[in-house]
Amino acid sequence: MEWNAATQKLEVSLTLFVNDLELALIRHTERELRFEKTPPEVLDAQIRQYLAKTFVVSTAADQKAELTWVGRELDADTQKSDEPTVTLFFELSLPEGLKGSTLHMTLFTELFADQLHLMTFRRGEQKTSWQFKKGDGAKKLDD
Repeated sequence: MEWNAATQKLEVSLTLFVNDLELALIRHTERELRFEKTPPEVLDAQIRQYLAKTFVVSTAADQKAELTWVGRELDADTQKSDEPTVTLFFELSLPEGLKGSTLHMTLFTELFADQLHLMTFRRGEQKTSWQFKKGDGAKKLDD
């Protein structure tokens, strides 16, 4: 995740296992959703809805930042493996800047009790690394 001060947006690229994302979407929607079978616009809409619930950036005024979908890309090198990956690209708008804003990430924690995410956050020259696991609170983006 990278802060773009010029646009006042967080630019996110999130790499996930396809199987985990499909399972989360199926549980979230109670419908069969598969990368190979579901129309891209339907799949993308469901991914956006899931991200809106599990990748939440809040402003200092405790308002959810608007998520803008950029797209997704299957990792060609992993597609023939047992664990193919996909990278999701999206942005979160913070017109007031980072001051007082937070990130709360709960992706897949409803599926796996030991789910762990690693994230690198860049703000200009500054770089912070975080771990997110079930039960963690929000991380401050302006520290």
